[in-house]
Amino acid sequence: MKKIVIILSFIILGTTFFGCSQDDLLEAENRNQLSAQNFWKTQRDAEAGIYSVYSSLQFNGVLGSTAVLAAALQSEHGRVGNIGRRPNSLEFDNALVNSTNGDVFAQWEDLYKVVFRANAVLANVPNIEMDETVKREILGEAYFLRGLAMFWIANGFNGGAVPYPIVLPESLEETRFSIEDRDVVYSQIIEDLTMAQTNLVERLNWTSEGQEGRATWGAATSILGKVYLYEENFTRAAEEFKKVIDSGEYQLVDDIAQNFNEEGEFNEESIFEVQFFVSDPISGGNFGDGEGDNPNESTLRPTSWTRNGGFGFMFVTHFTSSLYRNEVVDPSLPINTSMPQEVYDENSELEETITPRIRSLRSEASMAYEDDGSIFYTTSTRENFIRMLSRGQVRKFHNHTLETEPRNSGINEQVIRYADVLLMYAEALLRGQGDAGVTEALTYINQVRQRSGLVTLETLFAGVPTSPIILNTFSDLRPDVGDTAPEAQAKIDQITAINDGLDPTLKIEPQALTADNIVLHLFNKERPAEFAWEGRGISWQDLRRRPGGPAARFVELGNVRYTSTTLDVQAFEELPEFVENSLQDFMLRKVNFGPEDLYYPLPSQEIIQNPLLNN
Repeated sequence: MKKIVIILSFIILGTTFFGCSQDDLLEAENRNQLSAQNFWKTQRDAEAGIYSVYSSLQFNGVLGSTAVLAAALQSEHGRVGNIGRRPNSLEFDNALVNSTNGDVFAQWEDLYKVVFRANAVLANVPNIEMDETVKREILGEAYFLRGLAMFWIANGFNGGAVPYPIVLPESLEETRFSIEDRDVVYSQIIEDLTMAQTNLVERLNWTSEGQEGRATWGAATSILGKVYLYEENFTRAAEEFKKVIDSGEYQLVDDIAQNFNEEGEFNEESIFEVQFFVSDPISGGNFGDGEGDNPNESTLRPTSWTRNGGFGFMFVTHFTSSLYRNEVVDPSLPINTSMPQEVYDENSELEETITPRIRSLRSEASMAYEDDGSIFYTTSTRENFIRMLSRGQVRKFHNHTLETEPRNSGINEQVIRYADVLLMYAEALLRGQGDAGVTEALTYINQVRQRSGLVTLETLFAGVPTSPIILNTFSDLRPDVGDTAPEAQAKIDQITAINDGLDPTLKIEPQALTADNIVLHLFNKERPAEFAWEGRGISWQDLRRRPGGPAARFVELGNVRYTSTTLDVQAFEELPEFVENSLQDFMLRKVNFGPEDLYYPLPSQEIIQNPLLNN
């Protein structure tokens, strides 16, 4: 249920001054003058103002389809396929992004709109006579939203050296903001989030007001901890995350899929999420950054990605397909029996129920595979599935219970959830305390793993003789009660042969349970599997900050040659000319990626309009 009514603002809140012309500025000044006379007078005006900041989070360059598509194509999880080959998307996929990329400019422009709207609230609300508690909390929300937007900007552009406007411009000259040093930018981000944390200290949730989705103390504290973690201040990061854990306000939901559909919105795991909304009748799609009216409050994320009624702008990588099908399930966990794996035949009739399940719950919630026999867009994947060379399609954040993906989606986007706090806290302990932090870190990592039915990390690190990807791909090799002894042995022999031929990256060998090894596991396996395609590029940001850096990771993954355990061999037979290129991921990215690709360049359009950015 959507809790916040987004109010269309026609005042200064709707204007971003970056890149405006003289005529634009005069028009903006006239609106500003009008708003000074007629707006920012009452508590209702203050509430409308903060709602307008939330509204800007729906923009394509913030959490709409443009931003999340770019982040997916830069991460280990996405690539451009043989359809939907947009020039901007190819630049992201091949690590060839330059300052003229239109999607990069959309992110810059839309994120600064959030900042300016927040600045309008911070400049005007203090002068309104209204309930002081409400005023304090609205200002706290504005600090949070400005700090969050600037965190995204600093993590996205120019090595973090970007303009950080904290006042509203009143003249043309004041719209030309200059670059701030990275340290100055991050210091201001921390100050904003600390102010938000202080102002929202009594605001643990908005449930009683029916306004879930507004920022809380938990949201401010979680993002503040994340900033410290990204800055490698592991002690401060751990302190902030532990506050959230100890608050008792959040917990993991039993079914991880509830984080990715409309039914599970604002659940007990959600710390901060951005609302999207769609209602009938509706036409067109939210391709721009309009607001306050359908379809502008919806998102094109799923229809941009899916092949089921969508554009197919992003295909899943072999790495991701293999990652999910190679997770080791713990058959002794009750959840693997209470939530069994159902397999449907070519007529979408239930063929078997695998109890305990052999596929992890987060794998099932995130992807559908042509050979898994699950229900995807109302039919079995064995009956009607658009085949892809990596075998799988994204299920997460898609309306896969419908017959086909609608043009517009109302599924919310979780910016940060409790599982992320748990894993970031574990990371902060491991990187801050080394091996002394292992015992406590394992407690939180295992909470996340066991919710999806997985073995503990201790068991995983002891090694697994046969990689699960084999039985998750070749269902005919699974043991059957009707097998004769020779038939059972033949299956064992086939499994052994396949396992022996697997790429080393797909084998689960024993390793020491040290802090360094666990940190690499978090970055290479745990966090990619838990947060693929989430939270405005969580996986891309993780890849950028992983030990060893993304360039080495792209080379490592790009050198893996995949086999029939991951690839759709039938598709190869139909498209032989694509076989060689399709055996690997990141063939161009691993060659092109360099230090300059860690951040976007400043958009050329902005530099032309604001010469101070050259300084």
